[in-house]
Amino acid sequence: MDQSPFSLLPTENASQRPYIRFILSRGAGKGNAHALAQEIRACYPHATHSELGGSRSQAGRVTISLTRGPDHVQKLAAEWNSFWGNQGVCYVAGGDGSVNEVVQALAGKDCAFGVIPMGTGNDFARSLYAQDVGYRDALTLISATKNVEFSPIDVLRVNDFYCANVFSLGYDTEVLRAAMRVQRRFRALGSAAYGLGVARTLWHEKSVPLAFSYHDTAGEYHQIEQACTVFVVGNGRMYGGGYQPLPGALLDDSHADFLYSDSLSLLGIGRLLTKYRDGSHTASPVAHTDTIVDLHVERIDGEPLLWNIDGLIYESESVDIKNIPGSVTLARLVPGVKE
Repeated sequence: MDQSPFSLLPTENASQRPYIRFILSRGAGKGNAHALAQEIRACYPHATHSELGGSRSQAGRVTISLTRGPDHVQKLAAEWNSFWGNQGVCYVAGGDGSVNEVVQALAGKDCAFGVIPMGTGNDFARSLYAQDVGYRDALTLISATKNVEFSPIDVLRVNDFYCANVFSLGYDTEVLRAAMRVQRRFRALGSAAYGLGVARTLWHEKSVPLAFSYHDTAGEYHQIEQACTVFVVGNGRMYGGGYQPLPGALLDDSHADFLYSDSLSLLGIGRLLTKYRDGSHTASPVAHTDTIVDLHVERIDGEPLLWNIDGLIYESESVDIKNIPGSVTLARLVPGVKE
């Protein structure tokens, strides 16, 4: 995969955002936060260590902050926005959950964010950097922050939350929930836990009876009732540790990509999954795609919907999605590029 996830050119450079907070998630990167902090200090010798609730003068121009609890990424990012606004950038070192937290804080705000992949699946980072990324890439990205460029990207508003990468519901959310249970017990598995999640849910409900409506990018209104096994909306391309449900998605094209499938048997799911890795499933007659600006979905049978955004699982009676163009500014780092 080598296609850029951007349709537009950068709008800012590193000199316009000199105030930097590196947010290091303690639970990410299999304990590599210390090594990452050393790399940051090598690139920024005067970097300070700061905690939530300190002053901006204590933090200085470049600071390292370790997370210490739930929602801490979100709070640290919101604080940096209050300190520096459009002169600031937060680089979050973590996985998709950490990316989601920083987007909750900065959507509609002036402070930018960047991604240092230190999580398990790193699916947003895979979409962003158009390649598999991991710990070694995280180290090279630190020096790349010195010559970084920035541009605004779209996010989804999903009910009361923001989503940077992918929303999905149905069978794949069941798989995700099973994979997370495996991952909690066997952390060394990493993204391979998703495959075990598939194995553990083979006999679960494969399709969900849905009523959904949406506006496409031409302004046409669509209303559909059918059972779906796959149902995905996003601006990113990847989920589940490298699967590509939305291979043509762009982060800044002012619309979201949409994929839904017919009700599939176990054999049909297997056939679709074999094509998910390279994105060739979009040519299948059981897969349907569109580009949209908003969407409403609920179950026909009145049962609550099980869904997820950026790997975080929720449940509600219905879901409303709206694409918000240019809602947050993203650092366009390039792996392997030195200062």
